[in-house]
Amino acid sequence: MNARQARLRFFGMAALAAALGASFYLLSYAPQRDALREKEAEAVMLRQKSEEAAAFRRSHPDPAKEAKSAAERKRAIDAMIPARLDAGNFVAEAEKRAAKLGVALLGVVPGEPGTTGGFAAEKLRLSVRGDYFALMDFLYMMEQQGRFVKIDAMRGKVEDGAFKGEIELWIYARAI
Repeated sequence: MNARQARLRFFGMAALAAALGASFYLLSYAPQRDALREKEAEAVMLRQKSEEAAAFRRSHPDPAKEAKSAAERKRAIDAMIPARLDAGNFVAEAEKRAAKLGVALLGVVPGEPGTTGGFAAEKLRLSVRGDYFALMDFLYMMEQQGRFVKIDAMRGKVEDGAFKGEIELWIYARAI
């Protein structure tokens, strides 16, 4: 094989490779590229529709679920800040809790009901006697009962191994 035949063979192979490459591009790659662009555009459109649907769900919540949630929030608020002060009921509950924990509720001095920050408020002074741990459990239980109670002060002294003193606290309601 001489040089001329080798060159012709080389250029023939190069032309064949170029023809095969061009046909691959025209018959396979170009249609796939167009189909890929269509799929990408479809994916973008589906993502936008999904985001629109999510925004719609956020702005139009399920009415039954919202009503149930609102009722639960109202019950929680009613427990924390009841409609009326009802100091008698509060003291009765405090007395039950104190007896259960071994704290003696010696007396209660109610204050004059008034308003504070738009809410009805009444100051109560509880005279108590009990050991440290029972008294701490009593205070913790008063905090956990659900009603908003603000403990202002605690004064007293230890006599015969037990604390005897007064707890000043405020109870709140939406109306007197």
